[in-house]
Amino acid sequence: MLDVLSRENTWIAPKLSEQDILKATAEARRINERVALLTFITIEPYIDLFLVEIIDPEDKIFNVSRFTFHEGLSWSPEEEEQFEKKCLKSEYPLRFSSADFDHIYKYYSEAHPQWHLKRYYTHEMRLLDHIHHCMTQNTIKELLYKSGVDELAVRVPEAHEINLLATNPSEIYDHVPMRVIRAVNTEYGAELLANKEYREYLKQLNNQYPDIFKDPLNDAQCEYLLRLKKGNLTNPEIYRLFLSKKPKLTNIWIHAQFLRFMYSETAQKTLNERAKALVKVDPFYTAYLPKLDPSKISELLHYLTSYRKDLDKDIRRSNRKRDYKWQERYDGYVIRYPQTINDFCKESIYMSNCLMTYLEAYIENDTTIMFLRREENIYEPFITLEIYEQELTQAYHRFNTECSEEEWQWIREFCFRHDINCDF
Repeated sequence: MLDVLSRENTWIAPKLSEQDILKATAEARRINERVALLTFITIEPYIDLFLVEIIDPEDKIFNVSRFTFHEGLSWSPEEEEQFEKKCLKSEYPLRFSSADFDHIYKYYSEAHPQWHLKRYYTHEMRLLDHIHHCMTQNTIKELLYKSGVDELAVRVPEAHEINLLATNPSEIYDHVPMRVIRAVNTEYGAELLANKEYREYLKQLNNQYPDIFKDPLNDAQCEYLLRLKKGNLTNPEIYRLFLSKKPKLTNIWIHAQFLRFMYSETAQKTLNERAKALVKVDPFYTAYLPKLDPSKISELLHYLTSYRKDLDKDIRRSNRKRDYKWQERYDGYVIRYPQTINDFCKESIYMSNCLMTYLEAYIENDTTIMFLRREENIYEPFITLEIYEQELTQAYHRFNTECSEEEWQWIREFCFRHDINCDF
């Protein structure tokens, strides 16, 4: 199927030949899995690209879409929707060259410093969204990106009751002061600004306690402000609590650490009850309770009770985007992906490693975690592997001890069988 998006505008993208399309799909014909390939036709002075979705690898059925970025070129609502669906929220794993994105960032950041471009390494497609909306005039995202509040820009579609005819970011958010908007340029800051009630809350805090927003806040500090507001506290109480916790929150940059912080506040009071609840989830944890601090128990319960169904669903959805053939039983070993959130938690506790900090990255398919087991004892954690961008980056035993040469030989052969780079 060939679906090249058509455009009617004052500037028209050059027509491409059938040969150009065949060239763009040449690599796709050599791939035997469901992925999407990003191929740049032109990078400067404008961007033109093909997105090739491999619908059926065996029958070589592709869906080819073309997206062109040019100053003043306006997309139709259908094209915007297709870009959002296929590029920003693709159901297929996206493959592309990071060198192309380095080239794009270098060229456009030097040509347009007023765009405040950032080189996004974990969400690289955001760079294209950033450039597209800076090239497109009179959009809310353009205002936010060009004001340097990129985290707010990418999440503004989720905001409610905002001014779509605004001429500056403050007008977008019911005249929340610009200093506050710049200070809360984070994921949870966007959640604060997305709700009319919370916008009034931010304005009140700024009027009463402007020092809160004197410097940029990190995501943990914004989430803490949000949680304090949901706790029905008065503004003076919120200010006092926020100041007392701000030093600890300053050093928190991973959501898992924030969860530990929040639950450590109350965990000690209910430690025995929480310990019993954890054992009820899985008796496996009984032997490890004496070594677990209250915050770790609370973190485990957060994952295994409050959000267990959602996280199991997220992990299954994430695994559907992975290569099923990587899971195998071979020469005395079994290797597989985590199947549930309990898989993740048990592996982390037994191996005594930092695996839980990779949970969000795994769910978002930003990295791949695999569990290697001995065939005679497939339920006991043995070696944990990380594969990032088709390259083996880590492989460790319990307590992060090194693998034996025999084990490395098996891992190298596994990587060779599945075209995974391995320099160990």
